[in-house]
Amino acid sequence: MEIRVKQKRIDEERFLEMRKEVLAQWPTGKEVDLEEAVAYQLSLPESKNFMKVTEKARQEGETLIWPRAGTPVLEDEIALVKTLVDAGIRHIPVTIDSYTRLLQFEKAQQALEESIKTGRPMLNGYPIVNHGVKKTRKVVESVEAAFVPRGAGRLAMEIALASGMTAAGKSSLFEFGSYEKKTTLEECFEHSQYTDRLAGYYTERGAIISTDIHGLVPSGVFPFSVNIACIIIDSLVAAEQGVKSIMPQTHCLGHMAQDIAWMRLIPRLMREYLEKFGYKDVVVPGILANQIPLFPVPQGMGGAFAYLNYTAMVAALAEAEAVFVRTIDEGAGVATRESHALSYESANWILNVVRTQKIKCEIDGVETEEKVTDVEVRAILDKVLELGDGDVVIGSIKGVEAGVIDSPFSPNINIKDKVLGVKDVTGACRYLEFGNLPIPDEIKEFHREKIAERERAEGRKLDYQVAVEDLWALSKGRIVGAPSAS
Repeated sequence: MEIRVKQKRIDEERFLEMRKEVLAQWPTGKEVDLEEAVAYQLSLPESKNFMKVTEKARQEGETLIWPRAGTPVLEDEIALVKTLVDAGIRHIPVTIDSYTRLLQFEKAQQALEESIKTGRPMLNGYPIVNHGVKKTRKVVESVEAAFVPRGAGRLAMEIALASGMTAAGKSSLFEFGSYEKKTTLEECFEHSQYTDRLAGYYTERGAIISTDIHGLVPSGVFPFSVNIACIIIDSLVAAEQGVKSIMPQTHCLGHMAQDIAWMRLIPRLMREYLEKFGYKDVVVPGILANQIPLFPVPQGMGGAFAYLNYTAMVAALAEAEAVFVRTIDEGAGVATRESHALSYESANWILNVVRTQKIKCEIDGVETEEKVTDVEVRAILDKVLELGDGDVVIGSIKGVEAGVIDSPFSPNINIKDKVLGVKDVTGACRYLEFGNLPIPDEIKEFHREKIAERERAEGRKLDYQVAVEDLWALSKGRIVGAPSAS
């Protein structure tokens, strides 16, 4: 099979030609004037620029809260973002609705009109394409904060950046592994290369657009080595298209030594590989700690508060520049403005009290977890580069086919799903099944020994059922799953 997409910058003439087709998908595409949009971006204060806000947080030793928020009606969206800013939020991610993500703009329009008519939100986010540039600028101009679109495709990203949003989060491997069922990785690379090239176009003209990178997030309890390798891959893809500011995201799985180790490791390895491939002028403004979306959210109020505050605590101790926490009613439905405010007030209490103390705590196991993950990530990347003969895009596509890049429980049928993870007796994530991951033998033995310790402690073999039990553990206030907790 011939692979069309390669790790190569899209020629500007070709890119501008591609844009014509993208902007023609919906009438609001006509509102995008690229040169006017660049000028508008350049007129924005630093308080609205994602990279500048994040760098300021790092310099001042702060951890900023990064929420998820989006509602269909324009006036309601403005009221929501004002609530967020009043709660101390300076990064405003605008979650885009599912119809828009699927390019079903007609359905989004119908639902938007129904939302206005009934006064009830009939969409699970903000339909940015239907609102267009002029209306969305009203949202951006309503508060002093940096706006980031979430779940934006090519047309949605065009409108977002023209509206004054200053980040373009689009992670090929995250989209491929977490949101798509049949779409191939090659197609996902095509999509993200376009949005990265768009961000690069603005950046080349002085309007710095950042991107944030998830990598391939596993849909279950699983060591994050594949995820970190994919963060680096997506970073290299973005840098090739001209992006100069890239912020990695990591997810907290509940084991503090692992969570902190991964937060320390990711920026270091990203910087190393970006420089290795010649992208020495790319800025890594910080790291975003993420409250893991893979585990069921606690239904009780106490557990919901504890769940979000654990993530805030880890982010504070690891001195992350930003942290995404879920609202206390995440497990019940779409969050209200009131729950947003209350949730972030709670997380900010942790950040204001703990982060400002600059605590240097030594947690047993952090150094070991960092070293083990470092070896695993390098082994995966080495194999990807070997498969691609130095081309990270080709190598990743072939790597998925070969199971070198793999993840458990992915909704995408193109992923092998030959791997499985469980927790060890301390709650750290370990490989139960390695599939075709190119993990060195000595590291495999390390994982097997850790699993054997738990098997001896519990008097049972760890298997698929245990992986499911471990998935539910945190939502039940446990670090390790147990049959009685299922």
